[in-house]
Amino acid sequence: MIYLLLPAFNEADGIEILIKNIFKQLHNQQHSIIIVNDGSCDNTLNILEKLQSDIKLEILNHEQNLGLGRAILTGINHISATINENDILITMDADNTHPVELMQKLSENINNGNDIAIASRYASGGREIGLKKHRKILSSGAGIILKLFFPIKNVSDYTSGYRAYSGKIIKKALNTYGQNLITAPGFTCMAEILIKLSRIGASITETGLELRYDLKKGKSKIKILKTILSYFRLILRLKFEKI
Repeated sequence: MIYLLLPAFNEADGIEILIKNIFKQLHNQQHSIIIVNDGSCDNTLNILEKLQSDIKLEILNHEQNLGLGRAILTGINHISATINENDILITMDADNTHPVELMQKLSENINNGNDIAIASRYASGGREIGLKKHRKILSSGAGIILKLFFPIKNVSDYTSGYRAYSGKIIKKALNTYGQNLITAPGFTCMAEILIKLSRIGASITETGLELRYDLKKGKSKIKILKTILSYFRLILRLKFEKI
């Protein structure tokens, strides 16, 4: 079983075509598409509900915007009772910047024995298209600092939201951390998840990601200064945690 977890906040401009493309990739496989509507104030929820007439979707709704970390944790909690060790969880962004075709490669990496497969902008074949200079500086700078404090074998992209996880590592992570698996509410949660799972023995691989920011629909949700401060808080917190 492949679980596809899609956090969404104000993605009305592009979420319909994304869901349809995801379904084309997964319809021949046993799968579950789960969307966490994180307090969207545009037409995202209405679009998702209309899509349910043609595509089987599970919609989890936050009445208020709680951030990416909370949205992912809501999705993981939702599948925690049903996910098996040989299942796969895939997370990706809902803004059309992540190519759905890469899900197959990520799944293969998990089936080959890895616990985490990262779609990496910095691995062989990876690149960023259409990303503004200040965003590139933030992403690369965060990666350098995180790698300095938390070196992880085979990892070059600490912040990518496009990943596959084995059911085995998800279950182990929940048993180890419980609801503290994700404590960062915003974008820094992706680094937090990766670091915490590496600490419990996750085997990790990367495959090249062509990040198509030029295809993004809608405005960026990231707040630069807030995100930088969040990374510093995350580093301080994780450096002093025992697990």
